[in-house]
Amino acid sequence: MPKYTIVVIDDNKADADSLVQHLKEIDDVGHIEVFYDGVQGAKYLLKNKPDILFLDIEMPNISGLELYTLLPEKERPALVLVSVHTEFALDGFKLAAVDYLLKPAKYADVTNSFLRCLKVMNVSVNIYTQYELEYYLFEVKNGYSKIVHFKNIIYITSADNYVDIVTRDETITARITIGRIEKIMPKSYFVRIHRGFIVNFRFAVKVKKSTLILSEGPETELPISKSRKINISGYDKLE
Repeated sequence: MPKYTIVVIDDNKADADSLVQHLKEIDDVGHIEVFYDGVQGAKYLLKNKPDILFLDIEMPNISGLELYTLLPEKERPALVLVSVHTEFALDGFKLAAVDYLLKPAKYADVTNSFLRCLKVMNVSVNIYTQYELEYYLFEVKNGYSKIVHFKNIIYITSADNYVDIVTRDETITARITIGRIEKIMPKSYFVRIHRGFIVNFRFAVKVKKSTLILSEGPETELPISKSRKINISGYDKLE
């Protein structure tokens, strides 16, 4: 996947640095430029074309709203406005801002803003395919959240009010029920084969009696319950 370039402009250094730190934790974020002065940030933007701009509204010398209108309309990056106040939200959305973050911005909010920008960019420049754009932000341990790309999930297994999401790289324990996650997952390739299992059929190899054989994962053989067999009947590649 491509990495996306981001510019952060905020005259409050602590707020800007905190935002940058959150952005660095997102896998698809590439190069980040940060400016603590609106005028310097504007000069950079007039010569460069980042993908996404996180922009403080209230700054000395030039406001964020004024700064954004200086940029050629067809070359403006996806905009996320940042402020300690909500009163500027309407003005921001008149400029087609994708999102509006209240300070201090939390990691989950920054991540959601980033994902919203990607969706807007997909409509205009077709960077991502629909499949690649399918994410979900899961609540994990200790109050943190984590983006999971659906295409990397092999299977999901339940554990009371939690699930273990088994991906190609790791197993993630998320605070969500398997019933809820079943409603979230794309129906075109995720199928619930058992009360305790949801499988990404892109990793399925074949059905052997009441067992589904997978090409990857710590467990490559998963049970299929009798009541769920009808769910897999349409997958022609499986025996």
